[in-house]
Amino acid sequence: MKRRVIAGMSANSFGMAITIGIQLVSLPLFLYFWDAATYGVWLMLSAIPAYLSMADVGMVTAAGNKMTMAMGKGDLIETNRVFQSAQLFMSVVCCVIAILTIPVIFYAPLPFFQSVDMRVALSALCIGVLAALFGGLSEAIFKSTKRYATGTMLSNYVRLGEWLGYMTGLVMVGSFAAVALCGLAARLIGTLIGVQLSRRGNHGIHWGTHAAERAEIRTMIKPAVSFMAFPLANALSFQGLTLLVGALFGPIAVALFNTYRTIARVAVQVTAIFSHAVWPEFSRLFGQNATTAIHQMFRRSTLLGAVQAFFLSAILYGAAPFLLRIWTNNSIEFVPSLMMLMLLYAGVAGAWHIPRVLLMATNQHVGLAYWSLAAAVLSVGLAWLLGGVLQLNGIVLAMLLSELFIAIVCAWLAYNAVTGGLTRKAIPQ
Repeated sequence: MKRRVIAGMSANSFGMAITIGIQLVSLPLFLYFWDAATYGVWLMLSAIPAYLSMADVGMVTAAGNKMTMAMGKGDLIETNRVFQSAQLFMSVVCCVIAILTIPVIFYAPLPFFQSVDMRVALSALCIGVLAALFGGLSEAIFKSTKRYATGTMLSNYVRLGEWLGYMTGLVMVGSFAAVALCGLAARLIGTLIGVQLSRRGNHGIHWGTHAAERAEIRTMIKPAVSFMAFPLANALSFQGLTLLVGALFGPIAVALFNTYRTIARVAVQVTAIFSHAVWPEFSRLFGQNATTAIHQMFRRSTLLGAVQAFFLSAILYGAAPFLLRIWTNNSIEFVPSLMMLMLLYAGVAGAWHIPRVLLMATNQHVGLAYWSLAAAVLSVGLAWLLGGVLQLNGIVLAMLLSELFIAIVCAWLAYNAVTGGLTRKAIPQ
């Protein structure tokens, strides 16, 4: 298990490095071949398909959890029933969305995207998102068969290949359609490779739909949809607070606030590397009903995650003046009290990652999803009240208080789950 967790952390770290590398390299490359206006149109084109990324309503994640739990107790029949039910659901959803979306893109009066080049590009980008959603089924197999790191690395390579496809189209042709189509080709090839690699091994999980059941899909709908509450809560608290800071204090304050939050969130992101690596292990242990092992792993990983989050926050506080000076070229000043509050918020946010993952890994996160939305609303409301009195310190204090609230709720739910019989109901019948 330790080797699997370490391998998973390495794969997650590599994925973060790819994300950072793509962000750093993309802008200068695009602006070398395109002017700023053309690049702006591309950003608008690529932003629209992002809304399709929620089309699976969390089904792949919920199915992956349930498959891992079923494999943990050695039930191949249930594993295949869950996997093939999810496969049927995703096949129908992806096909229906493609059939409805592509004609609209080509024939609807879209004022900003009138050229054929733009419409072809938008269609290709939409298909790429749907292919990525379907490709998540391969990752579910890797995750449930003790190959989480392999599946994550494959996903990272496919994402990197898709970006290289974009750059190939940019360099070789330079049109919107060429960039999008080359990226789509790489995505489709990567998805097919993932499907083929997921078949390897004697794990007994089979592609197909003959074992699919509508009752199984209905069982997974509630936990699947609940996964959507987390990005919604993040959008409300992140974008909502950014807009609130702009409305209260102006654009200069927004730049300072977002820069501080970006630095502080490094501690949360690093903690997430660890928590996501232990995700499949929680699912597997609950499937095995390994009560003692669950208690030990939960206790130790929660402590380790909390120590990691606060330790990294302390390091970031000491490094913040240097980071701000180098990263912003002295454009953003260092305010000790504000940075201290922001890093306390980040420490709390990272500390409850493991309890959160335990609930999500066993599809017992429905209650937490509702509380997360409530905490996001609380954060915005408190920020509006405290910001008028304490300025930016009040905004961050509101973030800290709402984070403490959801951390306590999550810890309570996770504790009850571990000690109150989650092992008896981890896999809904």
